[in-house]
Parts: sequence; structure tokens; C-alpha cells
Amino acid sequence: LIGMTQAVAQNFGFKGGYNYSSLNGEVANDSSLKGRSGFYVGALLELPLGDVISLQPELVYSRQGASWEYKTLGTTTTKDLKMDYLNIPVMAKVNLGPLFLQGGVQFGFLVGKPETSSTVNGLRVTEQVDKDAYASFDFGVGAGLGVNLSQHFFVEARYTHSLTNALDPNNNSLKNAHISDDNNFKNAVLSLGLGVKF
Repeated sequence: LIGMTQAVAQNFGFKGGYNYSSLNGEVANDSSLKGRSGFYVGALLELPLGDVISLQPELVYSRQGASWEYKTLGTTTTKDLKMDYLNIPVMAKVNLGPLFLQGGVQFGFLVGKPETSSTVNGLRVTEQVDKDAYASFDFGVGAGLGVNLSQHFFVEARYTHSLTNALDPNNNSLKNAHISDDNNFKNAVLSLGLGVKF
């Protein structure tokens, strides 16, 4: 038991970095979706299953979203959508010397109220959106790679894509916004960051 406790303690760590996120889906005419910048920060626990393979569950706070641009009556409006998730990735990790590969699933829970910042003719207004317009649970898959810079520090890149709809297609406010005919959008996030293990 002492040996197992020491092994777990030595593989606990923290990570954080940059997110480039967007929503994948079909938008209405005269509309387009673009990516936006965010961040993530969290903790991880690496559990060795052998000399090469390990299991890495994580708990990560992630700022995600997208930018939606549409035109009405010659006026272009841009909305920056910010969504905060508490994500629980569970990654299988293959250690190849200093290089490592990752792949697995992710469970996400929407926290707080999403924010929308609108820019119309240079005027910017921030408002909170009805949280019921968004799915409270998100499930996706992820893959990534990284490099151990030393015994304690590493850098990593990971791409995560949701398999569930980030929105509630039956919400009246979404239907009135005319973002899409079906309001079926999946989260897509590219993460680049730095981590430390103890």
C-alpha cells in the first residue's frame, strides 16, 4: 500500500494552456461560424499499466465557444459565444521515450451561464444567454501527443471533438436566432499547453 501511494503521488500533476475552439455544424444562409481563443486549467493523475501504457484521468476547467457572424439588411453582426465546461478526460497514454501519444473519451459538464458578446457597427454589448438553450452534458473523443521536457515538465497538444449536440435544438430562443435550420452543433477544441508532474 505504501508503494502504491508513493507511485500515485509521483504521477499527480497540473496542466494549463491555450484553447482554440469552435462549433461544427451547418449554419443558415448569410451566416458563418469561426473559432475563438480560450484557455484551460486542471489536474491529472497518471496510472501506469506497464512500462509503456498508462491511464490518465483528468479534471479540467475549459473556456470554449465560437464566433457567429451573420448579415441582415446590409448590417453585419458578430456574436462571440463563451461556454465554460468542467471536463473529465480519460486518456490512454503510450509512452515512447520522451514522446507520448494519447487517445480516449471526455465527459463535459456546462457550468455557469454562457455569455454572448455582440458587435454591431462597432458597438459591443455583452449579455448572458438562457442556459436552457445549451446541453448541460457533453461527450466527446480526443487524441493528442506531447513531449516530456524533463522528469517533471511536459508540453502537449490535443484535439477533442464532441459526439453530442452542444445546443438544445428545441429551444425557442435558438429557433428565433436563425443560426441554423436544425441547431445541431458539436464542440471542437484544439488545446496547446504546459504541465508539471510531481
